[in-house]
Amino acid sequence: MDAQLTTSNSPASLVISGGGLVGALAALLLAQKRPDWQIHVLEPNSHGPAQDQRVIALAAATVELLQQLGIWEDLAPQAGAIEHIHVSDRHQLGMTRLHAKQHGVPALGYVIAAALLNTALYQAAQRQRTIIWHSGARFVSTHAERDHRLVCFEQHQQLQQLHTQLLVGADGQRSEVRTQLGIRTTSTDYQQVGIVGILQLQQSLNGWAYERFTTSGPIALLPMSDNRASLVWSVSPKLAEQLLDADEPSFVRQCQQAFGYRAGLFSAIEQRAHYPLQLHLAEHSMAHRAVLVGNASHTLHPIAGQGFNLGVRDAIALSESLQGSSDAGSYSSVAAYWQLREADYRTIIGLTDGLVRGFSNQLWPLTSIRSLALMGLDHIAPLRHQFARQTMGFKA
Repeated sequence: MDAQLTTSNSPASLVISGGGLVGALAALLLAQKRPDWQIHVLEPNSHGPAQDQRVIALAAATVELLQQLGIWEDLAPQAGAIEHIHVSDRHQLGMTRLHAKQHGVPALGYVIAAALLNTALYQAAQRQRTIIWHSGARFVSTHAERDHRLVCFEQHQQLQQLHTQLLVGADGQRSEVRTQLGIRTTSTDYQQVGIVGILQLQQSLNGWAYERFTTSGPIALLPMSDNRASLVWSVSPKLAEQLLDADEPSFVRQCQQAFGYRAGLFSAIEQRAHYPLQLHLAEHSMAHRAVLVGNASHTLHPIAGQGFNLGVRDAIALSESLQGSSDAGSYSSVAAYWQLREADYRTIIGLTDGLVRGFSNQLWPLTSIRSLALMGLDHIAPLRHQFARQTMGFKA
């Protein structure tokens, strides 16, 4: 059946394209700050929350936010606490260790299946009377007028239109909103492939997370329940091809050889997947009556686990910048959002990009310099505290 056009007669204060982690969180925060606004969420998934197969690291500040929203209590038993972080460069002396107790928090972060968090955010959104959730709704196009935007989307084989003060693009790395707004992206290809999976260990990590820089690429292990660890291994495309073709015992053996035995013995791997590691940045994150958040604005290398948490702070800043606004899409409102985000973008993107470039090079004397840097970070308390606050998502 051909799609037919219908138009809503009630204007929306906001339309959020994308009901994934950042989009759903933004909707909840905005509903909390502005109960007088109507918020429409367009989510392509037809049944329930967005589908996300990742395991994600939540910074301590993100968990604080989820506690304030009243949704962390049910998630906590299914999350792995990161109580210690160990950063090292294999075959070098330098290392840095962070401990939650030293920084006055129960955990530096937590590890959880993204699908569980997706479901919790979706269920919380359903309880908000001002959030209208459009399941099976695919954003199609948008047209700007002086005082509003016209948003066109397809749902149940019908084209529908909404008038909105502000369009929020939360539709991921391949954002159609970004494309429709004519915003270009700049990309950096790190010439690496990320191999992810769930490692079965012979003993628990006991709250330790590891970021290990090896000759084959950085390996991150994050603690999960039942003697498991979330693995993120960044390797060259050539090595990735060989590792992905390897059977399970061979893969586990090669991973163990690359990482070493600091975390004990690896026994099995599940849910192996891979993706190219690139930095994608929108040249602008704002346009006339529109903003981009989360991966629609920035997709980072997974090193240091900052990508999702940067998107969380997008959602927080958006709700704060619009809290006292009479017009969600006015230039002053949109500019206020970007003013809150610009410095954080520069800091975190600079941090992750610098780590990738600095620790991917095995040439001396760079290996010696970064070993000294890790040793200094481990022994100089003010620097270590600043680094810890940054990784936890708090202001230093």
